[in-house]
Amino acid sequence: MVILDRKGFSGIVKHILDLIFLGGIGIFLSLPFALKWYLGLMYTRTSENYNFLLGFLFITGILALVVVNEIRKLLKNLNKRNPFIINNVQSLNRIAVSCLLIAACYVIKIIFYNSFLTIIVTMVFIITGFFSIILAEVFRQAVLVKEENDLTI
Repeated sequence: MVILDRKGFSGIVKHILDLIFLGGIGIFLSLPFALKWYLGLMYTRTSENYNFLLGFLFITGILALVVVNEIRKLLKNLNKRNPFIINNVQSLNRIAVSCLLIAACYVIKIIFYNSFLTIIVTMVFIITGFFSIILAEVFRQAVLVKEENDLTI
């Protein structure tokens, strides 16, 4: 099976991410209504947690959409067989910042509404943010090597 190609595995993943991105926008737009409905099912007092959770989900939702969009851009460039470009470095840096900001939001959530899952998700986003920083640096160095090779030929 071909991995890097529009018709290969990365192309399939990009199409799935396109659907996730569109679904994420739909969820984001319906968030005030969906959260009120969900809290109504779970609790008798919905206004107690509603404002905090709505703000939290709006902020983390925007940041998550940024992450998904940047991964879509990365896959688009990979499908063109052009991985070592500065745009991919910038995308990885944006992913890192977004993941670390999401982790910061979850740290705030731990203070007010702690759960074991919240701690796990926080750690996942911290690790993903740090990994994206390292990967961005690897790609940046690859871009420099590629540019040097292009100049010598």
